[in-house]
Amino acid sequence: MSKKFSKQIQIQNEMVVPNTLNSNPSQLINEINGKLDSQNIPVYSISESSFSAPVEEDTGTLTEDKFKWTGASQTYYEVNRTQLAHGSAINWFNRITSFDLKTEDWNKGWNKVEELNANFERLFIFDQMKEGMLTGCARVNFRHGINVVQYGSDPVISARTGFDWWTRWGVFVNDVLIAESGKVYPRGENLVIPFSVPVGSQQIRIDIRWKTWTNNAIETGDPPLYTGDPTTDLEIWGVGLWARNQYR
Repeated sequence: MSKKFSKQIQIQNEMVVPNTLNSNPSQLINEINGKLDSQNIPVYSISESSFSAPVEEDTGTLTEDKFKWTGASQTYYEVNRTQLAHGSAINWFNRITSFDLKTEDWNKGWNKVEELNANFERLFIFDQMKEGMLTGCARVNFRHGINVVQYGSDPVISARTGFDWWTRWGVFVNDVLIAESGKVYPRGENLVIPFSVPVGSQQIRIDIRWKTWTNNAIETGDPPLYTGDPTTDLEIWGVGLWARNQYR
């Protein structure tokens, strides 16, 4: 539903007039009713039996929620992965995965969330959609933090690194970036990334991708130099994606 602005402005400390109460709500009511009035939809002419029931498809598993809801004017999709497994006693506050940026395969460009591990392989939306608008939101709860390393023997030297590390998250529709978080610097973060884009009647694939930056050395200027790898893992607690295809 698009935003409707007031026709009649109510000014503070002035008398409320009938136009304020009659004109403003009528815009919302008209839109909810599909802009139909008593001239083309007689009283009691439509009952609940006149409407087709929506169709639901639940394709979730023990580790994810995934469903599709199809109505007369729009279709909703959602896929969600958290530690809360259906019917289990797993503590959903635990992280889902800890992706080792030192040993796992990833690149400096965009990486698909579905490739993080086996439990993420269905974290995308793919369907034949209708011409109209595609709106939705991606949700990511993650952390890529600063590291503290100790080196040297006498004395033991401590150093902190990672202040300038960052991670970015983006939403892709048919391999085109349509929304992103920007650079998120080291901290735990619960991101919400809304998106909206027009689409045609075609197959649409929506997925979440990430990119990050890290460094692998600390320059102290005084021997002994630290030559190890201070990189921290990319930790994830939850990832979700929902979308609505509103038909034209």
